[in-house]
This record gives sequence, C-alpha cells and structure tokens, in this order.
Amino acid sequence: MFSPSTLADRQTPGRLFLLRAALVISLGMLGSGITAAAEPPSAPRDFSGWRGGIGITFGTPSRDVADVTEMGYDMVWGGEDRRAVKILGVSVFRYWNSIVETSLKGSGYDFSQMADKDEAARLAFDAWMERAYGVKGLSKYASVRYNPKGAYGDVYGSMDLSSENDLVKAVIARYMQGFERDGITHGGIGLDNAGKVPQAFLEALARRLNARGLGIAANGCPDEYLRYIDFFGNEGFPFSINYARQARGRGLRGILGEFTMQHLSGGEIDAYLKSKLLNGIVFFGYTNGGTAAGARYSGYCSRPDVYHHQRWVLRELVPISRAVQRAGREVDPAAKLASAASSAGTAEAASLGVTVNAEGKVAEVRGKEEGLDRITGRSKETAPLLVRFGHDIADGIYLFVDSGQPEEVICDAEKLGVRPDTVVFDEFSRQVLEAKRGDGTLTFKTSEGPSVVQLASLTTVAKNILARTADGLRMQLTQRELDRELGTRFPHKAWSRFCQAGKWDTAVAHSGKGSLAVVGGMYTGTMPQWKYFNRQGAAQFVSLNQTAPQPVVLRAFSKAQDVATSEPVVLDTPAARRHHFDAREGHAYCMHLYLDYQDGQWPEVHTVLFSPGSHEWEEQSIRVEPTRPVKTAMVLLEFHQPQGAAWFDDLSLTSGRGTEPNLLAAPGFESEDPAAAQSQAISAEYEQQVQSLLESVGAAAKSAAPAGTLPALVEQANALAASVTGKGLAAYFPRELRDLDDAREKLKLCTRLLTAPE
Repeated sequence: MFSPSTLADRQTPGRLFLLRAALVISLGMLGSGITAAAEPPSAPRDFSGWRGGIGITFGTPSRDVADVTEMGYDMVWGGEDRRAVKILGVSVFRYWNSIVETSLKGSGYDFSQMADKDEAARLAFDAWMERAYGVKGLSKYASVRYNPKGAYGDVYGSMDLSSENDLVKAVIARYMQGFERDGITHGGIGLDNAGKVPQAFLEALARRLNARGLGIAANGCPDEYLRYIDFFGNEGFPFSINYARQARGRGLRGILGEFTMQHLSGGEIDAYLKSKLLNGIVFFGYTNGGTAAGARYSGYCSRPDVYHHQRWVLRELVPISRAVQRAGREVDPAAKLASAASSAGTAEAASLGVTVNAEGKVAEVRGKEEGLDRITGRSKETAPLLVRFGHDIADGIYLFVDSGQPEEVICDAEKLGVRPDTVVFDEFSRQVLEAKRGDGTLTFKTSEGPSVVQLASLTTVAKNILARTADGLRMQLTQRELDRELGTRFPHKAWSRFCQAGKWDTAVAHSGKGSLAVVGGMYTGTMPQWKYFNRQGAAQFVSLNQTAPQPVVLRAFSKAQDVATSEPVVLDTPAARRHHFDAREGHAYCMHLYLDYQDGQWPEVHTVLFSPGSHEWEEQSIRVEPTRPVKTAMVLLEFHQPQGAAWFDDLSLTSGRGTEPNLLAAPGFESEDPAAAQSQAISAEYEQQVQSLLESVGAAAKSAAPAGTLPALVEQANALAASVTGKGLAAYFPRELRDLDDAREKLKLCTRLLTAPE
C-alpha cells in the first residue's frame, strides 16, 4: 500500500494521508452534458510522457539520488522539485483518492479530548481539508467517522464525489493550479485504488487533463475503461507480458507501471528490462512492499543498496529503449517469426492482472520474489511476438523480438524497404547478425531472447549509435546544470544518504574537522502497530573496472557512545539480503563493501562490525581477494539501533597491491574539501570541453562518411578524461568518467562497424 509520505503535492500543508480505497463516484460526475461515447479505438492517445526510461516513486529523486539522470529517469509518481521539472522535463503524476486517513490531533488543531468522537473526527477532517484545499466545511461532502484502529490515523473520511460539489471543485482546482504553478507539462493525476471509477468521471477528467497535454494514471479499473488510462500501475511484479498485450488490445494507449523495490541483482534487472521495458511495462522504484513499507527509510530514493547496482544496467539499456520509442511503434511488423507459436493462454493473464474487491480497492500481492519468470513476466504460456518501431529504413527500423529464446525472423523486404546495404544489427550483443536474402525476404536468427535488432545500413547504424553517444554527453551537462540549480555539489554529493541519512559533524573528528554522525532511536512512524529503530548511514559508489582480479581493501575509523551489541550480518544469499533490506528493528553498527562483477549475479557483500558500547576511535577493515575482475564497489556505513550514537571518519578504498590512491571522494566528511574546491574550479573549463566533444560527436552523427573522424573523437575523449584523472580528481567526476568510458567504447564500436570488410 502506498505510504503516507506520498501525498500528491509535497508542498501541501497539514498531516499527510494515505489514499487507500476506491473512488466511489456516480455517472453524474462533473456536471451535466457529458456523453458516454467511447473514444475511437484507433485514436492516438498517450499522455503518460514516457520516453523509454524508468520511473521513481516518491521523494524528490532530483535531490535524493545523485546523478539521477544517469539512471534513465523519465517519470515520478508523487512529487518533484519544480526546478528539476523544468530542467529535465520529467513526467509527474500526483495522485488523488477519495479516502483521507488523518488524526484527531494535527498541526493547528486538537479534538482528541472531545467526548463525541465522530463529531471530533468531522471537525478534524474539516481542519485538514481546509489546510489542504483552502475551503471550509468540506465534511458535508464526505462520510467521516472515528476509526481508532486505523493503520494511518483515527479519522477516516470518504469523499462524496458523486456530483460537482464544492469539494470536487476544490480538489480539481488545486491540482490544475499546481500543474500550472510548477510548470508540469507531462504527467497528470494518479487515481490510487480506483477500481470503481465510472466512465463519465474518467471522460470528464481526461478532457480537462488532455487539454493541457496531461493524462490519467490508475492502479485498478474495469477493462472497458483502459482507453482513458495513460499509465496503469500496480505493486509488486504482477504484470505479465500476456496481460500487457491484452490491456493494449482493450484500448490502453500508454504504459503499465510496476511499483516495486525488490532487491534485484544486475542480472535480474537486465532480464527484467529486456523483457518488460520494451513492452512498455515500466520499472518504478517504490518500497519493499513488506512490513517496513511505512518506515522513514523504505523509499527507493533512500536505498543506494538497491539503485546503485542498477546504474550500469540502466545506462546500457535505457538509451536503446529511448531510441526505439523515438522511432515510433508501427501496427504492421512487416515480418514474422518462423516459430509462429499459438496465441498466449488467457488464464495467466487474468491471474496476473489487477484484482479489486467489491469496493474497488486494489488487492496488493506480495508474491514470491525468487524466480526469473515472475520478474520478467514471461512464462511458457507467453507466445513469441514481433513488434516493429520505425517506418523508414534510411533512419533505421527496430524490431523487438519478444521471445525468451533465439528466434528465426523472416522480414518482408519490400514492405520494410530493405536495400542492398541493409544489415541486421543486434543492439544487445552489439554484433551484426548473419542474414540471408531470397524471394523478397530477409531472414536472420537472433542469438538470444528477447532481442532488439536494427535494420539499416552500417553507416546508419553507426550514426544512430553516435546520436545516442551525443545524448549521453548532453544529459551529463543537463545533470551538472541541475546540480547547480539545486545546490548539489561535492563534497556532500559524494555520499548518498542511506535510509534516514546521517549528519556531517564539525565538532567530532578522528582527523581534520569533520565526521559522519549517526544516532539511534525508536519511533512508530505512520504505522502505530509497528515499531522502528533509527536506520542511518551513507554510501558511495565507485567504478573499478578491473581488467584482472586485484585485491580490494576498505578501511574506516569509528567512535561510539552507548551502542547496543550488533547482530551478526551475513549477506551471502538473496534471502539474507532481502531480510536485511526489510529489517525494522535491527541492531547493526557496521561497514559493508558491495562488489559487483561483470557476470551480473548477486553482488558479494562483505561486512565488518564495530565494537558496541562506548569507545574512542576504532579502526576496522575489509580485504577481498577477488577471483575475477571487479566492475564496481559500494561502501555502505550502517547504523541501525534503538539507542546510542556513533561517528565515522577517515575512510579509504583501494584497488591493487597497496600503493594505490584512495578511490573515495570526501573520505573524511570535511565540509572544506580541497579536492572538491579544485573540481569546482575546473568545472567551467571541463564543461566547455564536453560541449566541444558533444558537438564533434553530433557532427559525426550527421556526416555522410563519419568513419574518418572517429579516431580523432576517441583522442578528444581521452584528453578530456585525462584532464580530470591527471589532476587526481577521478573520485569527484565519477559519472562523468563513466560517460566518457561509454563514449569511447561506442566510438570504437562505430569504427569497427564502418571499417569492417564487406
């Protein structure tokens, strides 16, 4: 269930509420004269604002997740900083439901001592709604009662939205004003648990929103209303590929969104994205969906132990997804699969759709997390399918081979405009596939499933790859602009908050003038029946890119005061990691080292505990002798305690035989950091060089013969990287160097394609 911290507009005053049950609305909604005529099935309709990337649920991703644009961030469910909305153009869905759960005692009012609790509840509802919507006496348009056993408060109010009353007018006016004020041009209103929304309401709401280029999101409604929905969401991994296909067959024009935060390995999210993202089933980081859902630390934006490991997969696959979406989906694939399997069964699709009860409330399912078929939504009942994106082979035509296995594809050469120089380029393996021509066909076989292939000349393939390279560099500059606007800068940017974060303390230090302070505590949060212990810390992600296995060593100092004994933390299985991820009442005072390898399996997690009680500065270390090259490392400081306090300082991470420099930025949590100051000093010059490289890559993408310029572009990228690493500032340009590595790799790929023998 969505947490109370997910109010549609973060700037709304008053106590936050959970929107839990169905909208109960009659067909007379929003005035007279509304017809019930269905929108023509062929009408183009997608106001989701999706561009091929991922969504993030709640928080303010632009502020909470460092370099969030690197992750293919397109959409947010909840709210976002208006400056980020303007700079990034993200799609923002602010949700709304007719159920308000609040308390008899809130900011500026207290009716908890009244004997008539239902009257007290009505007054509390009025006070809350007046703060939220600026209109008095709205309880006359709601059914309000005292609910002492409520999970999210002791006041339960169900809005009456059966006519265009003052409450309805106030709610809609507030949303429209908010969209206008914040410059939101993509996204719209999300209806939580809207299992009983009638057609007339959706029709009226769609007209109001669509006129502004906005749309409707819902996570439950009858199939016949899918044609009004631009973003159909659900929690967990309930959307099978079969269900997605059927939903579109019933009129859904937009996307399906999955609110989930299962702890996925790199390999799992790779398989997930290849199957689901290309099917328009979009990943949304949410919460774990378990008992910690109401904790202050449950949101995706505060869990770098989840999202950091996904960066390298997202940066590889999202650009392909975006290129495919830009090309545009075509009705006729103009190709077929040799396997031509029978259509998928309907039983699985029905069971993996969205289930609602008699009230319209969406049933939330936390099913088994293990099993790749559940993660990908693909099973033996999922028939292979072929989808085409793009119509002009001169620009490149993409075929999404939606199958879990290699497939033979037979293309209609005439319909696709196949030319003598057309090749079949596998976007995932980055290889040209062998293709045969004959009898008006072009036939090839994919090497794995699912696959995305591009049909084009080698020059066009290279140009499209170069265009994506330019997009990546452009997004880097956009991120740096956003950081300036939001005031996000090194040294603080180096450390991502873990759960409730920690405080940079200038009064306590092992050396220098700073440390990271964390404190224990207990609270109930929004779930009074559950108890939570403070969970605080920080994390830093480092790209190692070892070419051969080398030792990795992590060291840190910590000081403690009245800390309870830590429980053993052994994270050697997926089940153990997920249990640790969910913990509400943990006793951890430790340091973790996450290591990811190229194979995409679960990251190794090495942990060392610090001593409990009270003690002065204690040094602990972790040394790993990997058996295969390490791709990335993440340092995570964790303090999960009901009491006490601790400080961390003077961390170091090295990769090699002991003489290598510290790979961490801001290792001492010093507010005045010389390396950060030096990085800031060269920032303008660096960005000018990136702009120059971007323009050169863009020019090559438009060139009739780009091959001759590519070696010079590689040297230009090398020089740009050296301008940072040569000054010892690699730790302060982590995303930038990943982008440059990616650019050089793509430039070399284009060189190989364009110079390959005929």
